[in-house]
Amino acid sequence: MQLIIFRSSKGDSLLISNPIGDGKNTNILVDGGMKSSFNASVAPYLNKEIQQKGEVVDLLCVSHIDDDHIVGIIALMELLTEWRVYNHHKSNPNSTANVKKPKIVEPPTINSIWHNSFAEAYDLGESLPQIANALQNVEQMTSEHLKNDLFHRVSHKATSIKKGIILSQRIDPDQLNIPLNPEYNGRVVKCNQRTVSKNEHAVGNINLSVIGPFQADLTDLKEKWEKWEKAHAEELKEFFADLSVSAINQPLSLEQLSQLLINSGTLGDRDEVSIPNLASIMFLAEADGSTILMTGDGHSDDILKGLAKNEKLNANGGLHVNVLKVQHHGAEANIDLAFCKKITADHYVFCGNGTHHNPEEAVLEVIYKSRAGEANEKSPNPEVEQPFTFWFNANPKDSLTENQEKHLKKIEKLVKEFKEDHANFHFKFMPKNEHFMVIGV
Repeated sequence: MQLIIFRSSKGDSLLISNPIGDGKNTNILVDGGMKSSFNASVAPYLNKEIQQKGEVVDLLCVSHIDDDHIVGIIALMELLTEWRVYNHHKSNPNSTANVKKPKIVEPPTINSIWHNSFAEAYDLGESLPQIANALQNVEQMTSEHLKNDLFHRVSHKATSIKKGIILSQRIDPDQLNIPLNPEYNGRVVKCNQRTVSKNEHAVGNINLSVIGPFQADLTDLKEKWEKWEKAHAEELKEFFADLSVSAINQPLSLEQLSQLLINSGTLGDRDEVSIPNLASIMFLAEADGSTILMTGDGHSDDILKGLAKNEKLNANGGLHVNVLKVQHHGAEANIDLAFCKKITADHYVFCGNGTHHNPEEAVLEVIYKSRAGEANEKSPNPEVEQPFTFWFNANPKDSLTENQEKHLKKIEKLVKEFKEDHANFHFKFMPKNEHFMVIGV
């Protein structure tokens, strides 16, 4: 099994690939990163290594609706649409349409998608276009006021929800017709706490164990959303009145629109981890004795809970995997020493280019200590003394903002210190001007 790590700006985009014989592979694409990095890095690989070889993306998993995970996927959907139109007219001798060949190379067929869409979660039906227009207005009108915390929260959620709606529309039977969550009969992907077998899904010759999100957690989050909305009720009324949201066609009421936005609000009592992040689709991929743990932007508590429910932890409550995709770009709020002592890996993957100081130095330190620290810091897992590698999908020498470059240089300095202190530690930054790295496990 291989994990291909794409250069994906500040976001995530990774491909799990496993041979099935005759030179073919099972392929699972997880997230798409940002649009520019998708077009430059992900799309060419998908074309050369999958489409031109007659393979398909067996499963496309959108972990959650935040921009840095979903925007590249929307670019992929647009590209699929362009190529479908182009190929239709090109193969039709009677067509008189002047359709230009798309500028970006042709992507492979996508057999199915996992995406906990806003439409499915809220049963919005025919009101989707209307809501999308309203969210577009909110996104545009808040852009000049993002220094205000409430404005920033509402604008960010409007943007994320809008992207979720757009993706839902693109994969609809009337457009690209990509099966949505077929293993769940079109409903949300989640970890079943009562029947573990319902969390096991074979994608080609790769077995996926879904470890999150939980229905119980989603219900709990909904209660917190309502508390958040109540606490900001007066501010929200003034906020939406100022935006003149009622100017849209067949307008939603302020109450309806605020509910849609605040239903994806930010929690203050969960280490400041946002609700979309906590609701990330997470899974353990297993094939031929190899393991890859995909964590989205989830929280360490939820990852451990999901693994325990799926009976993946050993007698001491630990697990060693070949690859751990470190949750939420290595943000400190999502991980702690207790998690690092329980979950160890041969390879730790960090997706982030210094934006928001991700990956954070404290996260690298706590993972390193779980493998090479003092006795009370080290993991009890028997694999703790084995070699381990940190992988970064960016490079301090990339074309970055001043702050991004400064942060990644700090990260580079830190891992060089780790290397000097511990012979079994290794690190690898995305080579400059390269678009992907491959971990073979």
